[in-house]
Parts: sequence; structure tokens; C-alpha cells
Amino acid sequence: MKCLVIHGSPRRGNTWDVLNLVKEEMKKNGDVEFIDIELRKQGIPSCVGCFNCIMKGENKCPHKDIISNITTKLEKADALIITSPVYSLQVTGLLKDFIDHMSYNFHRPRFFTKKALVITTTAGAGHTDVANYIKKVLHYWGFNYVNTLPIAYRGLELNNKNNERIHKAAKNFMNDLNSNKLHKPSIKSVAMFNIWRGMANEKNKFGSADYDYWNETELNKYPFSPKVEIGILKNGIGNFIYKMMKKHK
Repeated sequence: MKCLVIHGSPRRGNTWDVLNLVKEEMKKNGDVEFIDIELRKQGIPSCVGCFNCIMKGENKCPHKDIISNITTKLEKADALIITSPVYSLQVTGLLKDFIDHMSYNFHRPRFFTKKALVITTTAGAGHTDVANYIKKVLHYWGFNYVNTLPIAYRGLELNNKNNERIHKAAKNFMNDLNSNKLHKPSIKSVAMFNIWRGMANEKNKFGSADYDYWNETELNKYPFSPKVEIGILKNGIGNFIYKMMKKHK
């Protein structure tokens, strides 16, 4: 099993220490290979807001060579660990630059069978809010399951309570990966899927990337990815939202 690690800190400090504890615990509970990416080494420029990735396709991004190095590894991985210390009640600038370059995934979700663990650390506050922000982003990208591990790291060493939380979260995450179980999406995830599905029903005069993606993958035929069971109720809700979106376009 391959797990991609995207480390969003500009240094190897507290967040790195928590990450290594998580890795150790995961290895105790399964066969896993970690592929590490430290964003500080990638040289990702700030997103310029050109909308090329959304309208014309991610291959039209002016920084595509840098970003594709990461996305290719993500596509091949079975799971993701993404980390960030809290900077001014938000993710680091490094991680935000990466997320901004991945904005097309909000329009074209794709990671329906992947699972993720989000690690955030702070010496003050905001670790839970930042972890939930990253979790929300990954759900919009289509991730099947996202667990969070927010840690308040006040002092030179982790206290027993934090150590217990780290080991428990890592073990639970690895057990979930080992189960090969795909979780049913929330109603919100199904709703958002069908909103974008409906919006991509026609070509946009500024570019056809969304239209092409939904048609070429044939996701436009389903109320959610056919790889994931959603049940009769969510199936009906999804198709209803899709019809409403088409009707009002």
C-alpha cells in the first residue's frame, strides 16, 4: 500500500515529529510505503488566478510542470497524509499555494476511492479549525474518507494525552485502509457532485475542461461515482439536484 505524504511546513519541527509518530504506528499495523513530499522543496509559486486550470484544463496551468510532479504521485497513491502547522489561524502559505493550484478539483472531483489523514499542530489555537478546513477541501475533491489529527503542542515534549491521540488516530487510519471499505458519502457530498455535474452539462464559452472531464469519465451518467455505493435515497437526491441544475441553466 502506498501512502503519499504532503508536508506543508517550511521546516522539520513539531508537525514533522507528529508525522513520524503516525508513520511508526501505521507500520506496526500494516504494510505501507510512504512517499514524502516536502512542499518547501518543490518551489511552488503563488497561484496567479488565471483560471486556466478550471476553464481550459490543468495542463494549461503556467506552473503545471511543478504541480504535475505532485498530482501524478497522488493519483498513484492509495492514501494521503497532509500536514500543516497553524500560521495565523490558517494553513501555511506553502500548503495554501498547493491547494490553490488544485482548485480545478472542486469542479472536477476525482479521488473517490482515496482516504486521507490530516495532521495539524499549534502552540496556541486554531488546530481544529485548520484541520477541518483541509478536511473540507479534500471532501470537495472527492476523497472517500478523511480523518483529522489536530494537536496542541505546548511545550518541548508531547504530553501523554497527545501521544495516546496520535497512536489511536494512526492505528484507526491504518485499520480503515486495511479494510478496503469505501464509506458512503454524505448528502452534502452527493449534492455538490450533482451541482457540478449539472453545471458541466454544456460547454462554457471560455473553455470546455469541465464539460470534457464529466463526459470523458462518464461521471455525467451517475448521481455519484459508480465506484462508491450511495444507497437509494442519496441516489434519488442526486438525480433530483442534477435535473434541477439542468432545468435552470
